[in-house]
Amino acid sequence: MKIKKKYFFSFYVTFLSIITDQFSKFLIIKKIELLPLYDPLFHGLNIVYVENKGVSFGMLSKYNIPFYLGILSIIISFYIIFLIIKSERKLEIFGLSLILGGALGNGLDRLVRGYVIDFIDFYIGKAHWPAFNFADTCITIGAILFFFNAFKNK
Repeated sequence: MKIKKKYFFSFYVTFLSIITDQFSKFLIIKKIELLPLYDPLFHGLNIVYVENKGVSFGMLSKYNIPFYLGILSIIISFYIIFLIIKSERKLEIFGLSLILGGALGNGLDRLVRGYVIDFIDFYIGKAHWPAFNFADTCITIGAILFFFNAFKNK
């Protein structure tokens, strides 16, 4: 992949991930008083409002470290940028760009708000998966693509 095309592609995917994440959180904040009207959106999916001060699935939330987690997200983002620069595989670049967009989206929340807004709640019966957001989805899909690419090319 040509260098300029590679960087444009990566920037576009990262930017789109951040914008989608932040816009969805903006909508949730603006419509928070209407959330009970959407509960459940359909069987197996609720829209909720959760202030997550920890990491994925609320882990470490009992510690008051959101600012440090935001800084850590920025540091990890620089490493992901380094990996994108080194990579020549489109699928790997796509996966890393999704991870970067998700990390920056959640990192921005932590630095600005002190917490990440989670709002997607999947459930089966009374068992609920921990609430998450679009940034988490980008990170998960990006990681799957990154590892799929790594194993595919062995």
